Amino acid sequence: MNGVELNEPLSPPKQVSRAWQWVKRVAVGIVFAVLLFLLYIFTVLAADRLILKSSVPQVFGFAPLTVLTGSMEPEIYPGDMVIIHRQAEYNVGDVVTYLTADGTIGTGSGNVTVTSGTVSVTHKIVDKYVDGGVTYFITRGINNNTDDPNPVAQSQVVGKVVLVLEGWGIFFEWLKTPSGIILIILFACIIIAAVYVIKE
Repeated sequence: MNGVELNEPLSPPKQVSRAWQWVKRVAVGIVFAVLLFLLYIFTVLAADRLILKSSVPQVFGFAPLTVLTGSMEPEIYPGDMVIIHRQAEYNVGDVVTYLTADGTIGTGSGNVTVTSGTVSVTHKIVDKYVDGGVTYFITRGINNNTDDPNPVAQSQVVGKVVLVLEGWGIFFEWLKTPSGIILIILFACIIIAAVYVIKE
């Protein structure tokens, strides 16, 4: 059909291709942002622990801890992870984590005597008073029959429990083992490979 000029057909596939390229760029950006954020978190926690010798490493005032005893059952069980956050003040009813050195700690299944080092204890504040300008708390594990033996000064408190992640503490502690570290490295390699495939 000479003399007949045909219009070029529209090409939807190109539009789809552009949309897919945009989705891939967004996905790559999100993955890198998450990886950078996690790298920052782990770096700060490691520096706080290894360089500053902090007993409870924190990021932006938050810290993850694993519960090891049943003193706070049924609210918090062994193996749960608690996220604590440093507060300007603490009140009766708050579940807090504090540091203690030598002494006796109720665990819910008996008492444990700490003879050396510093341990963290997560218990509920049941009373509060001021003596000599210093604020003290009376704490207790809700699964214990008695209060903790020694008053807790506010300077000993490292944070209030703001989130409980059931069972996550077991996984978190496992990640610190050689097997867990290998898994983290493999996961990072998989993420990097996935990003490379998406960019193609």
